[in-house]
Amino acid sequence: MKGREELMVERLSESDAAEVEELLREVWPKAIEYPEKWRRARVIGRRQIIDEMKTSFHYFGIRLDGKIVGFYKARVLGDTYIGEHQSVHPAYRGCGLAGAMYKHFIQFARENGYRRIRVNILPSHVASVKLMEKFGFKKVREYEQVPGMLVHLYEKEIESEDAAEKTAK
Repeated sequence: MKGREELMVERLSESDAAEVEELLREVWPKAIEYPEKWRRARVIGRRQIIDEMKTSFHYFGIRLDGKIVGFYKARVLGDTYIGEHQSVHPAYRGCGLAGAMYKHFIQFARENGYRRIRVNILPSHVASVKLMEKFGFKKVREYEQVPGMLVHLYEKEIESEDAAEKTAK
């Protein structure tokens, strides 16, 4: 990354679907730590992205040099906000994008009154595990998300904005 641009996470819209599709086509075929069938299923097209935006998922991303270089999506299940599909363009790995997205994920959940957040992480993704620790997530279980793919489910309890302000004082 040239210089150090501010990492701003923004809500993505239907007009961003083609760029998200392009990013997925760049990231997932190369993510060989995942089973091939899983990787293929992660490369969704713009029509599915738009349908998800309309029905069940919030999409958020980071733009650098005028293009989307990282994104995640999240959905609500009861009082829990579930983060999924975090993807960072290979040329921008190690630049803090994942951390910025986790920070945003927590803040968005807090601002919208969700009581907890959850994510699945591959135990072999050392950087992701370190982010879980940094942001106060707790590992709640280990399971095979699909045959042959062990994941750790991490959860974080979210305090309300008011409680967070009181704690800070």
